[in-house]
Amino acid sequence: MANSDIGTTASRLRWAVWIFWACVILAYAVGRLGLTFGVVRVQAHSAAGDAPSFMVIADISILLLSVALYQLTKMLGAIAEGDLFSARVVKAFRAFAFWLLLVALVWIVAPVGAVLLAGPDDASRLEFRLQMRDVLTVGIALILFLVARLLERARTVDEELREIV
Repeated sequence: MANSDIGTTASRLRWAVWIFWACVILAYAVGRLGLTFGVVRVQAHSAAGDAPSFMVIADISILLLSVALYQLTKMLGAIAEGDLFSARVVKAFRAFAFWLLLVALVWIVAPVGAVLLAGPDDASRLEFRLQMRDVLTVGIALILFLVARLLERARTVDEELREIV
C-alpha cells in the first residue's frame, strides 16, 4: 500500500471518527436532557445508577472519551498529511491510549468512589461491578501503549534508513 493510500484511508477514518464522535455527543446530550421526539423518548443512564452523582460520572466519561477521540483525530490528521512514524503521530497515539485508559479506569473506580463519598446518610449500597467491557477497555488501552512503543521504534528505524540514503 502506497503512502498516498494510507493517507487517504487515514483521512477517511478521521472523518468517520468525527461523525461518530458527533453522534455520541448528540445522543448523550439528548438523553441527558430527556428530550422526546414524538413517541421516542431518549434517556441517559449511568451503569452505576441514576443518582445525580452517578450521572456526573457519566458526564466525566463522555468528556474523557471526547479528549481521547480528539487525540485520535490528531493522529489520523498527521498520518493523512504523510507523517507515518513522526514524533507527532506517536505522541497523539500515546495520548489517545492514555485518555482511553482513563475512561476505563473512571468506569471501574468512580462508582465506588461516589458511593463512598455519599456518606452513611444516603441509603446507598456499595457494589463493585467489574464488567467485561471495562476489562477489555483497559486491556486494549494497554496494548495501544505497546503499539505506541512499536511506532517509536519504527520512527527510529525510519530515521536511520534516511541517514543511510
